[in-house]
Amino acid sequence: MDVSKYKLRLPLLDQQINIPIEIKWDFSERDQAIDVYQEEVVTNIIGDPSDFELTRFSHEPYLSANTGDFVTKIFYEFKFFDTGQTLSNASSWVTSYQFAEFSPKEIYEYVKPFTNSFFKLDFYDNRNKGQQKNYFTIILPVQQGFTETVTLSTFLQNVKIKIPKMGLDFVGDKEGFFIYWLKNRNYFNLDEFYMSAKFFDAKNGVFRRMMTQPQSVFPGNYFNFDPDDYYYYRVKIDYNKQTYEVFSTLTNNRVGDEINPVMWYELVSA
Repeated sequence: MDVSKYKLRLPLLDQQINIPIEIKWDFSERDQAIDVYQEEVVTNIIGDPSDFELTRFSHEPYLSANTGDFVTKIFYEFKFFDTGQTLSNASSWVTSYQFAEFSPKEIYEYVKPFTNSFFKLDFYDNRNKGQQKNYFTIILPVQQGFTETVTLSTFLQNVKIKIPKMGLDFVGDKEGFFIYWLKNRNYFNLDEFYMSAKFFDAKNGVFRRMMTQPQSVFPGNYFNFDPDDYYYYRVKIDYNKQTYEVFSTLTNNRVGDEINPVMWYELVSA
């Protein structure tokens, strides 16, 4: 029988085969990776942070007709309708809380129904009631303002009581003088607002709407007018100077000084 002459020699050492597959067992910076992933998830959910820092805007200085100096005081005057008069006469609207159903005694003694009342100024992005948004509100308390002299009793000296006419400035009566609005324009790029006014009567628990003209200017039909024109003043803010100005929507003239205050008249419903 023929037998192969080949011999197979088995090596005495273990053999190995190198397979070129890269394997890394690097667990370093695993915690940092989790933190980065967490930040990404939170950002996707709530979005990037926005700057909501507020800036204080004061009234733009103007040349005073009384003193000849530049002043910053802004004047508001609110008139209530005398129910004993007619709508045809502009003098039927009076600058006195007595025609808002408060007696001189209630005003003088600061009873709660009076002190809990206030004027509410709302600032909108436009005058269209169906599309506008109210971005902020300013409250003017009745405890500030000018006074009038009245008689409470024939046995007492005359006293002074508050009237709905205010001169607001950096000192003295300053509640409602400043406008606080966003410093960064990237979120709301607004520099113009439309201001409306209401009076909250805490005695009766109702709001009384105010308008920029008395209804006597509408002869023939005192209830037929465009609210877009007679419910608002235009307020322009300047981001660079951090000031604001108030303009009439009818004449586009600036108002708010001692000669031309921001005038409001109580709306009488039909």
